[in-house]
Amino acid sequence: MASVILENVVKHYPNNDKSTIKDLDLSINAGEFMVFVGPSGCGKSTLLRMIAGLINTTSGKMFIDGKDITNLPPKDRSISMVFQNYALFPHLDVYENISFGLSIRKTDKKEIDKRVNDAAELLGIKDFLRKTPKNLSGGQRQRVAVGRAIVRRPKVFLFDEPLSNLDAKMRTQMRVEISKLHKKLKTTIIYVTHDQCEAMTMADRMVVLHNGIIQQCGAPSEIYSSPKNVFVATFIGSPPMNLFKGDIIKKDDQLFFKINNTALTLPLKFPDILSDESSDYTLGIRPEHIYLAERKPNDMLCSEAIDCEIELAESMGNDVSLHCKAQGLEFQSNQRHDFPIKTGDRIKLVFAIDKLHIFDENGVARPATRERSDRRKS
Repeated sequence: MASVILENVVKHYPNNDKSTIKDLDLSINAGEFMVFVGPSGCGKSTLLRMIAGLINTTSGKMFIDGKDITNLPPKDRSISMVFQNYALFPHLDVYENISFGLSIRKTDKKEIDKRVNDAAELLGIKDFLRKTPKNLSGGQRQRVAVGRAIVRRPKVFLFDEPLSNLDAKMRTQMRVEISKLHKKLKTTIIYVTHDQCEAMTMADRMVVLHNGIIQQCGAPSEIYSSPKNVFVATFIGSPPMNLFKGDIIKKDDQLFFKINNTALTLPLKFPDILSDESSDYTLGIRPEHIYLAERKPNDMLCSEAIDCEIELAESMGNDVSLHCKAQGLEFQSNQRHDFPIKTGDRIKLVFAIDKLHIFDENGVARPATRERSDRRKS
């Protein structure tokens, strides 16, 4: 196990006005499963390849286990990388593919045999050691690529969108297997994906990247429940958080959020955070925190019931995603699919006041309730 530290890392390509990675600082703990997640072009793969030594940094320093590896070649960094396209030699069998890196380093043959068989046993591919890649499924090929990384016994594993080429069922299976592998090996893993489901289910901590800048770093549950800005709020979560533009107004010493172009107002519970009327704010609420009026939790403060029309009902088995419209306002609500519902129906919904998020004119989150603010301070 080894820690990974990035200090003021910058990547700037010639003839490009903007840096791909912008003055990035990050500390990854030894044995941690860290996931870089973000949309295409956010810089996550570039960052991973800089750690691997496949791309040079423009400035800044990188350390693995306290050793400065900024200018070291990849072979001297004690890392192993698993690529999206497997990168297997088609003319070599599984045994030869897994052992290739050890063979070119002149490792003792008995040691090679032990490591290859141990890795194959761990990954469940021992019966395929004499098969060539063309005779394997996508999931089996990915196991071979992981096995090739394991036998090197690196301090850090790097995964660059390794499941992108697999079908949905195989992605789920491999996601579980990689997570189990991490627990068995207890090695530091840095994993890149654009799939938020992979990030949320696999990571100890995750880094949300956008335009080469870390938007938020933390445990998946923390990022989901307390997004720091509008980008994180809408990128993490499916369906994404509902957002409404509006103003904060005061009535009888109580603050309300008035949604633009509607008569809808929602009470707010943070008089210690915003004491005056303010404009250009955004209110956010996740679809699962908009309840059917007759099913709202008894212990939760909710808004008055809002009469809504169902524009679309998307069944997802146990749940249904409702595309709703009220006073010209459009939003989504997730409900248990244990009642009849169809497009065109009218229902009454309530918003959970304790689950509201407020973002200022710059898209930065403000504590939505006094209780939430106090919990963060404690």
